Amino acid sequence: MTSRDIRAVENPISAIFDLAEDVNREAPRIRKLVTYASIFIVLWLIVEIPLIIVALRESFLVGVFLMVLFVIGVLAVGLLGELRGFFRYYVMRHSVIISVRSDDPVVYAPDGNTTLERLSKLLSLRNPPLGTSLGGRPITPQRIRGASGIYYAFDGYFVGKPGILWRTLGIGYPGYQIFIKAFDQKPKAEDFMFLKHAAEDVSQSTKVPPSRVIALWTRKPDDDLSEDAYAVVTSQAAFFLTEESTSSAHWNS
Repeated sequence: MTSRDIRAVENPISAIFDLAEDVNREAPRIRKLVTYASIFIVLWLIVEIPLIIVALRESFLVGVFLMVLFVIGVLAVGLLGELRGFFRYYVMRHSVIISVRSDDPVVYAPDGNTTLERLSKLLSLRNPPLGTSLGGRPITPQRIRGASGIYYAFDGYFVGKPGILWRTLGIGYPGYQIFIKAFDQKPKAEDFMFLKHAAEDVSQSTKVPPSRVIALWTRKPDDDLSEDAYAVVTSQAAFFLTEESTSSAHWNS
């Protein structure tokens, strides 16, 4: 067998990561091809509309045939949009997996008087642009209005403004949002679900995708999350839905 043979697998785990790397390298090129194909089909659909009108006057069968092609083209554009969203989601998940894989397994919390202060320093170290925007200031509570009109209280909230193309066309740099909620006691499943709903509601209002939803509390010995709460943290994500894309934020706790 050669090195390119699909049967040449030495370590299954390493092979899975190598396969993911290969797909991730090809993802930008495939997304460009999908975008070009979508533009071509949309332009053809625009040109086809007057052709359908003319064909229906001259030949009913030809007009019906063009209408069928028009419907197929619309469905193709929708499927290409879903494919583009899938690759966007895949690349995001892959980047998270790589960051976790290459990260130090032991994370030392910086010094600070409170958990929020220590978290603020940790986020600044992990995210230099965020540290620059904070300017050494501590995290402060904020009340943010959601799309439903309800105001939500967060112990920490950060937002990175999106680019002009994202605000106008839904493409380009989308910005980011980080939501932090501190709990005096061990959070329950309904606490996590409410925090998820709050992040989604605010994201719909600001039109900026959520990046992280952080639930913060001081864990006591043998004081683990309940099975229901743990299931929410490991299976749920805060989603931001638009006509062009779907973004999601996973939990940190």
